[in-house]
Amino acid sequence: MSDKKSEKYDEDIDWAESENLIEESTVLELISKTGIEPNLFNTMDWINNFYDRTQDPTTELLSETLANLSEIIPEYRGKDFDTELRSIGLEQIDSLEKRYRKIGTREKALLPYEKHFRFDNPLELFLFEISYGSYPPPEILMMLAKCFNLYFIAEGQLSLEEVFFGKVIKRAGNYSRRKARNTNFKEFHYQVIREKEFSKYLNKNFNLEDFTLSYLKSCEENEADCPIANVTEDNIESFIVAYYRWKKNNLNKQTSLIDKAEIKGASINALVSLGYPISVAEQVILKVFNNKLTAEETIKKALISLME
Repeated sequence: MSDKKSEKYDEDIDWAESENLIEESTVLELISKTGIEPNLFNTMDWINNFYDRTQDPTTELLSETLANLSEIIPEYRGKDFDTELRSIGLEQIDSLEKRYRKIGTREKALLPYEKHFRFDNPLELFLFEISYGSYPPPEILMMLAKCFNLYFIAEGQLSLEEVFFGKVIKRAGNYSRRKARNTNFKEFHYQVIREKEFSKYLNKNFNLEDFTLSYLKSCEENEADCPIANVTEDNIESFIVAYYRWKKNNLNKQTSLIDKAEIKGASINALVSLGYPISVAEQVILKVFNNKLTAEETIKKALISLME
């Protein structure tokens, strides 16, 4: 490596080290100033970014990217005490990765991590790994540490529910309550996948309505717990419509955190260019922002809100 390249690499390493040491502080700043969901660490976006950091220590942190997009300059929010919990540095990340390679391996086919119908977030992936006797990789373990670190440095501003699962949704309840409502659809979807594969193996056509009725009958005969216990021939069409709605809302590819930040930024800039003060633009965009909207739709919704 040439002297110039070596010098540049050393600079990148020093910068990465400084960003790693203030990561939780950066996320707390993003939560308070941009309205980003407080469960950033418990997302597939974050563990994918951390995995990249285990392979290349100069990788830009997700929190750094989001802060740059929002033009935020974070400051360290902890206390410089010897007894204080500290964020993890590059040396510790490297140590975790080397130790993991001695006891486990990642399935490359599963990278990058994505939402799966059996686990919505990294915490559920952690529980899934443990339930099969597998040792979770560093990015999964660090998700747990980061969530708790964020909870502690927030000093009461955030609950554990929020740092792991985001804000409680009005009329929908906390994550445990929302998850319980999805359990039946998850189990039914799993059975559908198995039956589709079996039908494919036998070179037979698969019909969802026929399978639903036969599966219901099988559950009744075996006296087993059934995710469609309340389904009958009379309401089967309503159940299938609800099932398709669940698939659309839970199994479609999600908008990344970086894409969301870019949409927010573009929407705010558009309102500012129309003459609205930046404080007003930021406030209304935070109010109307929806993960499913494009920048154009967000701007339109914001303008309607401003005219009300």
